Amino acid sequence: MAKVAFDFSGSTTIVTGGASGIGLAIAETIAHGGGDVVITASRNPRKTEAALQRLRAAAPKSRVLAFACEVGNEESVARFFDESRRSAGAFRYLVHSAGVSPNTEFFEQTQAEWDTVLNSNLTGSFLVLKYGALAMRDNPIVDEWRGRIVLVTSSNGVNAYDPVSAHYDSSKAGANLLMRNAAQELAKLQICLNALAPGWIETALNDTLPDDVRAHENAKIWMGRWGTPQEMGQCIAHLLTMPYLVGQILMPDGGYR
Repeated sequence: MAKVAFDFSGSTTIVTGGASGIGLAIAETIAHGGGDVVITASRNPRKTEAALQRLRAAAPKSRVLAFACEVGNEESVARFFDESRRSAGAFRYLVHSAGVSPNTEFFEQTQAEWDTVLNSNLTGSFLVLKYGALAMRDNPIVDEWRGRIVLVTSSNGVNAYDPVSAHYDSSKAGANLLMRNAAQELAKLQICLNALAPGWIETALNDTLPDDVRAHENAKIWMGRWGTPQEMGQCIAHLLTMPYLVGQILMPDGGYR
């Protein structure tokens, strides 16, 4: 894939879920573009350290930091943004890609599992948008905006995948509509919000799919393959830099039908 060069020099970006998958890919894209990056730390310290080493090796001139954050906990989210601003200064870009994606047969799904998924994927999106936007509202205006945010949702929130992911699909459908509502409110503060709703992407979230299910889904993709985290990183970078786009859902799915 030919990579497009983006210029993020002189700016700081916060990336939730930045220790792996799509989050790590956009963090790399921004660091390569000369920007500083703050990621949320994984619950696995080794994964966080590996991500930091990878980012620093790829872009030695960029400052890369990680702080703990439970995205479904309001106190933790507020503390994360406070800590990030104290350590890295004001940030102009925010990408929220943290989330969970269990696959459980419909009648085996429990309320506890539903609560966990919706708390992480939907409530977490609300909290990150709320506190991220509040932290951006005093930024100087650059190219009409004080800040720009991308919420990573899923094409499952537009086209329901399967009953085994009913909770995940529901949480992502909610996140897509949350983005639509929040984008209108944030625009009043001159903060730009859009969403990326990827199709099937080669990430650890999808590693548990049985081979027959994977083959079945792959046959529905016009391009004949799954997307890569790096391609999603490029898509997010476009959303962070496109001047006249707000409140929209970009769905890179390779032509999934």
